[in-house]
Amino acid sequence: MNVACGDLITASSEGWMRGHGTVVANGELVSCVAGKVERVDKLMRVRGVNGRYVGEVGDLVVGRVLEVGPKAWRVEIGGCRRATLALSSVNLPDDEQRIRTREDALSMRDLLDVGNVVCAEVQAVRQDGTVQLHTRSNRYGRLANGHLVTVPAGLVRRLPSHFVRYDDDLDVEVAVGNNGWIWVQRAIPMTWHEELSADTGGGSSGADALLTAEAWKTLRARHAARPLDRDDDRVDRVRAAIVVLGLRGAAVTADTIEHVYRDALAWGLTPPQMSTLKHSHRLVRALLSKKRKR
Repeated sequence: MNVACGDLITASSEGWMRGHGTVVANGELVSCVAGKVERVDKLMRVRGVNGRYVGEVGDLVVGRVLEVGPKAWRVEIGGCRRATLALSSVNLPDDEQRIRTREDALSMRDLLDVGNVVCAEVQAVRQDGTVQLHTRSNRYGRLANGHLVTVPAGLVRRLPSHFVRYDDDLDVEVAVGNNGWIWVQRAIPMTWHEELSADTGGGSSGADALLTAEAWKTLRARHAARPLDRDDDRVDRVRAAIVVLGLRGAAVTADTIEHVYRDALAWGLTPPQMSTLKHSHRLVRALLSKKRKR
């Protein structure tokens, strides 16, 4: 279990030995650092978040391509070892289910090139710690026209969905990687999803699930070609909210990001002001105060 500073570990401290990273407050055992809870018999402790990411099967990760090999990409995900994304573990542009050919291997850079940011899922973790990735879901793949933010991996909780869409006045999408790498971009209009879904004969209900790999490629290319509005600071403000949470060791979830965003907006803070020592402390203190009142 991952915890942030001030999170409840056990409702009662009785019967437990207080280890590193924990304090007793009002009879409860509470974390005083952000990290992962570890239990050894009756000893309860919190291991700090500053360690390297250790992959687990099923984790969503965001990474950067470092090398294009003969049949695989090497991807940096902030772990103890670099991850591997095999050519056989990606969707082909035409959605074909077949054995990869020599021609596919020669055109790997058309799919992902060095420096590209990619969203993937952990498929396996070998005994030596090497992480194997896949991007077989159409939601995975190359990311463009956004911002990459990194926070300690221990601050990222397991979420119902690690793809977060803030509609209404925010109009921003976030891919929260379990490795602490987080991608922030302007939301892709739902009308684009519906148009492409209708073109492929899927109708508009559950448009995301009905899009083909080729349709997703078209959607991402259209999004990447759309210039950012320099007068629109919503993406920058969401990015700054995540930076604030990382600086102050607070949990990174859909709710905490939005709380920090809206408080900063209400207080008239610009994105650069949000991450200053004074204001970042104030924003997280307000966030923790709201959590205690629930």
